Amino acid sequence: LDSTEWEKMEAGLKVAGGKCLLNSTNYEDGEPRFLKVLELAKNYGAGVVIGTIDEDGMARTAEKKFAIAQRAYRQAVEYGIPATEIFFDSLALPISTGIEEDRANAKATVESIRRIRQELPGCHVILGVSNVSFGLNPAARIVLNSMFLHEATQAGMDAAIVSANKILPLSRIDDRQREVCLQLIYDERKFEGNVCVYDPLTELTTLFEGATTKRDRTEDENLPVEQRLKQHIIDGERIGLEEQLTKALQQYPALEIINTLLLDGMKVVGELFGSGQMQLPFVLQSAETMKAAVAYLEPFMEKAEAGNNGKGTFLIATVKGDVHDIGKNLVDIILSNNGYKVVNIGIKQSVENILAAYEKHQPDCIAMSGLLVKSTAFMKENLEIFNEKRITVPVILGGAALTPKFVYEDCQKSYKGKVVYGKDAFSDLHFMDKLMPAKAEGQWDDSQGFLQDVAELPEVVFENTEVEGNAEATPMEVDTRRSEAVAIDIEYPTPPFWGTKILQSADIPIEELFGYLDLQALIVGQWQFRKPKDQSKEEHQAFLAKKVYPILESWKRRIVEENLLQPQVVYGYFPCQSEGNTLNIYDPHSPGEQHHVGAFEFPRQRSLRRLCIADFFAPQTSGVIDVLPMQAVTVGDIATEYAKKLYDANEYTEYLYFHGMAVQIAEALSEWTHARIRRELGFIEEEPNNLRDVLAQRYRGSRYSFGYPACPNIHDQYKLLELLGSDRIHLHMDESEQLYPEQSTTALIVHHPVAKYFST
Repeated sequence: LDSTEWEKMEAGLKVAGGKCLLNSTNYEDGEPRFLKVLELAKNYGAGVVIGTIDEDGMARTAEKKFAIAQRAYRQAVEYGIPATEIFFDSLALPISTGIEEDRANAKATVESIRRIRQELPGCHVILGVSNVSFGLNPAARIVLNSMFLHEATQAGMDAAIVSANKILPLSRIDDRQREVCLQLIYDERKFEGNVCVYDPLTELTTLFEGATTKRDRTEDENLPVEQRLKQHIIDGERIGLEEQLTKALQQYPALEIINTLLLDGMKVVGELFGSGQMQLPFVLQSAETMKAAVAYLEPFMEKAEAGNNGKGTFLIATVKGDVHDIGKNLVDIILSNNGYKVVNIGIKQSVENILAAYEKHQPDCIAMSGLLVKSTAFMKENLEIFNEKRITVPVILGGAALTPKFVYEDCQKSYKGKVVYGKDAFSDLHFMDKLMPAKAEGQWDDSQGFLQDVAELPEVVFENTEVEGNAEATPMEVDTRRSEAVAIDIEYPTPPFWGTKILQSADIPIEELFGYLDLQALIVGQWQFRKPKDQSKEEHQAFLAKKVYPILESWKRRIVEENLLQPQVVYGYFPCQSEGNTLNIYDPHSPGEQHHVGAFEFPRQRSLRRLCIADFFAPQTSGVIDVLPMQAVTVGDIATEYAKKLYDANEYTEYLYFHGMAVQIAEALSEWTHARIRRELGFIEEEPNNLRDVLAQRYRGSRYSFGYPACPNIHDQYKLLELLGSDRIHLHMDESEQLYPEQSTTALIVHHPVAKYFST
């Protein structure tokens, strides 16, 4: 959301369906405006761009840029904004004007990025890259922007505003142009006395005098067909590709063209990517060109040749409980376009599915991918099962949660074959390119690895981090002091019963749930009906009344008449007391005897009011037995089943409407249940009389769900479900910590008047 006015930012935040990034805030108008944008970011869970501008204006030097960033970082983190939500814009200013004070702009920006990333942990850096070349010839701008993007990225920038079709990989930039651009970026003019005898800005202007952004292909026309095909792959250029393939077919068989000319090009692409001279989007362009070339050549091959996977077979899967597939699919793209047969069996794959694919395809290598930390545990378990099945082929492990130490030390101990750390798609390719020739030459042993090239799979040795002697490592001290902002001497409510209670569909008036529907979340977020910029508020309201609200009413009727949802609730009241940051839960069948049945431990804010959920309950030292209400709600498996039925019937619009209704009615059921608990605890006098106030938490206490900042340990949800006995309404959480049925929610209820949402 891009605006200089915080009021417009807030208006956008209210209607945006997803997570937002606020662009931007700074100190130009003083701290109040800076803090106001932080307040919006915190309240709406948005990220925030912070420019290196203060009361004195735009920072020009690296030192000043960093000083402003450091000041903003400290204030934002203390305010409760996670460092990972902060994007510093250290400002790319022109180096193309010839004005003396502009000469060091790019150098200052690069140096400030390096310091920000080194000294302000967790944050991000973003730039509007093209500002650096303002006013230059378009062809010169593309080259200078590309070089500056590379330098900023090397320094630590991890987000950029660029026009992708106006950025070149370094491999496509002439050596002299690269040299001059770097001299300009780092202001490497040459002087004799006070006289400038070499100016890279003048040199760059001369190099691009009369140049256009269109590539000169006259040199390509003089290249032999072999080199031209290779260049097509390297450049990711499909224009003229078929013409060159037709020429090549006059001299070579189709399979030879693929295995030599085209794969040579992909090999260069891999080398350029590995050296940082080609970015991922350009790699994918090359892969797409390779795929197009193979598709063109396939009719010219024998059937056996067309299915040939002579280089080897590679089996890859994302492990059980993990739905992330981008990294896995990238490996598929790179290896399949380098001559390997890739068997990609998808996401959330159990070890049984991996074993079945292994038996069917007999791959030369297995790769397991996963982004989540818990995926690493499944990988180790799978390796142990591979041992039981006497599988010994090399296994590549890849994903963001993995480290070389974990793979080569922990995982290798679990497997009798060899494990390999898959840093990225090209490291997998390089391993396969070494493995297959070694196997053919008898230089690979599944238990020993490479018999000659032992450096390929090193015996990784890690330093012993255990403390010698009797000295013990000093653990980080955990702050368990109760927040002074939370009073103890309040009136504690008496629950209507101890233990749990189940509400079936017949106990839950569906019309009451409709009254708790968040229409903003449903219509804008789920159904994506958003007000066009050129439409007035009155016109949009008329559109909603004419088109959207009838859809809503129609679906309400269908849900009731066809019994399309089956709302169920299990909730209950448990005796409890707090002890530091821990909430101890007692047996509800004998609340006064304090028989311990479980506990939840919560994090505490390190600054501000130092809040912790445990603070909202009576401490053990008070002698008071407090009450912890908990709830679990669902609209049933029928929601998922009916949505699938609509999707399979190609009724995509109806699928969208029903899925949105199911999601939001589950949320409405959670609000309805929470309101019931508040009334049962005796807080009816403090109850809001309209939905807007309910959604704004203008009621007594708060509701917290595991996985959010105040109670981030999602694993504790297992204990909540066990205490409630949620299996009685067929609600459970699987080993990947996913709730089933899909449209279900759980929560802890806190009655203390100070309790509201907060971030740790």
